[in-house]
Amino acid sequence: MEIEETIDTSKHTKEEAVKILRDRLVETPILILIGPQGGGKTTIGIEALNEDIGAIFEGHVRAAQPVILIRRDATERLKEIIVERKPLPLYDGDEQIYTEVTAFDAIRNSIENIFDIFELGEIELAEKISEIAGEHGIETRLIEFIADPEELQRRRLSRKDDAQERLQILIEKEKRYKIDSNILSIQGAKILDIINRDRVGSFADDEISRTTNDFERTIPVEGRTLKECLQLLMKISKEEGREAGFLVHHKEKRERITSDIVVGGENSVIGVTLLEVYVGFRQRGGVLGMEGIYRPDIEGVIELIHSHHGGDKLLSPEDLGAAERFGIIVTVVEANGNIDSTHYPRKRQLQRLLHEE
Repeated sequence: MEIEETIDTSKHTKEEAVKILRDRLVETPILILIGPQGGGKTTIGIEALNEDIGAIFEGHVRAAQPVILIRRDATERLKEIIVERKPLPLYDGDEQIYTEVTAFDAIRNSIENIFDIFELGEIELAEKISEIAGEHGIETRLIEFIADPEELQRRRLSRKDDAQERLQILIEKEKRYKIDSNILSIQGAKILDIINRDRVGSFADDEISRTTNDFERTIPVEGRTLKECLQLLMKISKEEGREAGFLVHHKEKRERITSDIVVGGENSVIGVTLLEVYVGFRQRGGVLGMEGIYRPDIEGVIELIHSHHGGDKLLSPEDLGAAERFGIIVTVVEANGNIDSTHYPRKRQLQRLLHEE
């Protein structure tokens, strides 16, 4: 399935993007919005909800979840089409009881279950939705939302600030227009009462919401050299016993530090949160193995450098898995200056850098 249109939300106001989306829904009953984290898919999708829209879903394909909007008339039609009679482990006397699965159920089940389990990407999910809807003459359109890299990072860093407000708008529109939705959270906030869908709050302290709130503190890197950043990680590790980390972007034989230094809180997952907030990853399509499931929203190679956080070996199984899964370099520095990396030449390079006078 090919992307039919790209909307650059850096070049449109929110109101303009909403109008474009509503106009497209007049033309096509199902819109599948894909694109990098911070592109505006969820925000614009929620803003576009009105009496003409019957459902808004968020695909569970991790990283950059696609958003699916279904026009009201298509929603009603899909709910009337029976695609399967599924047997239940229940009997009425000797007769087994069946439940009827509608085309709408099939689309929702694909969004919520299949693609999360198999780690398939945005395009595969779009193709599955298009296949189910297309069998009944309902068209779909794939639209990509993008923005300038600097704007994407700014949005990802601040996305927690209005998360509760956006969720509140969503549940109010759900009730007002009787819209089906599976959105339970937006980074930094969640719906607290899932049954009634009427209470919104922030993530609890023991839950990971993938925002800068997960860090104990953030230290700007402006004006700091790579060596100074490494030394700061060692100092924090030695004096505070905390894990800290930052990202380096390698491109065309050049490198630059591309994130602040973050110091982990009690429940931080430093690597994953850094990647989601400062880089943004999307899933590669059709990958069923572990290697290279995700790709960054920027060109080049990302290196995650973090301080050692326990264990016999500097590189943990999680470090090795992240390097393989995300296609990045993972480098770990110990409080005493020992270094290990998934990329051996980088290990030797940083060892020399740290120990040079």
